[in-house]
Amino acid sequence: MGYLCKFIENYYEDVEIDILVHNYNNIDIHSSNYPDIHVLYDRFGIKLNKTKIRKIDLPPASSLIDHYKNKKRIEDLSKEYDLFINFMFLSKHVGKAKRNIYSCMFPPQKYNFNKFPKNVIGKVLDSQFKRSYDYFVTNSMFTNHWHQHYWNTGKKNKPVYPPVFLKDEMAKVIFSEKEKIILSVGRFFVGAHNKKQDQLVDFFINNYQKFEGWELHLIGALSNNANDIDYVNSIQEKIKEYPIHLHVNIPLSEVNHFYKKAKIFWHATGLDEESDMFPDKMEHFGITTVEAMSNGVVPIVINKGGQTEIVNHEKDGYLWNTREELLSYTLQLMKDPEQMLSLANNAIERAEYFSVENYYKHNEEIFNAL
Repeated sequence: MGYLCKFIENYYEDVEIDILVHNYNNIDIHSSNYPDIHVLYDRFGIKLNKTKIRKIDLPPASSLIDHYKNKKRIEDLSKEYDLFINFMFLSKHVGKAKRNIYSCMFPPQKYNFNKFPKNVIGKVLDSQFKRSYDYFVTNSMFTNHWHQHYWNTGKKNKPVYPPVFLKDEMAKVIFSEKEKIILSVGRFFVGAHNKKQDQLVDFFINNYQKFEGWELHLIGALSNNANDIDYVNSIQEKIKEYPIHLHVNIPLSEVNHFYKKAKIFWHATGLDEESDMFPDKMEHFGITTVEAMSNGVVPIVINKGGQTEIVNHEKDGYLWNTREELLSYTLQLMKDPEQMLSLANNAIERAEYFSVENYYKHNEEIFNAL
């Protein structure tokens, strides 16, 4: 969102941008710990001069009617703006500004009510949602496919890959400083499109003798959700006697340190899941894969979801379908330093495509057509 706000600030000479936030899932937007606009600069180097956070107080919703009323409050607020961009995950809020864009990380599904009158109401609400947006901007061709499958929005759909970094700020890779580290980066959580860190740990342990001298490092954010904490604790118990390390909620500087040190990147979101039945359980794009590639870390990632659009198999990494393939590709790289170096250099070159500059270029095409 930060880079989009920066693009809009540059695109329009005279503009004021509000980032609308509201209390949700026990998040206190009025807490002193709630991030402000300056956090975008502190964490990501994005300096915004025409953007501010607008806090919306919504009453607690304990029923379907309450949720609908809160939904309508946000929709009515959008009327105040010339342009409304909906960034809410799986949201079905209707855009009521002069122009409306839906930023889609993965599409919501249509209402599925069987009995009258709910089925009629559901169809009306879905129709209002679909018609209200000028464009649906999807974060990958994978997401775009499923959005079309659910909503059939035709030419309104515009795939735009997320921005990962500025080209002139790409890390300088020093291969001589890299170590025998396999890296996996992603949030620690259960359900949905979780990152399958537990499966990667089991896989490493089962093949530990073959990976002699190598370490597995798993990095990710962890919320205060009890189930997620239990998940991490269960992994901690497994790894006590192995060269496997968890890095939970570490600063960005430390994450970048491991990107610079690692040689191989693993990603397994969607493992043991049927992609046609549960597309929401796949990786919708794969920003951490791009981050790894930009640092010369060779990706060996599952052949599902948005990962297939990032990695060119056998050119700048590997796409695997089975655990046997994951093992084969990993050992192949470990035993062939020249192949490792060749793929790493190609990975750096490939990562440049997912730059902020390209993101701005594609957004300009959309905004020119508004």
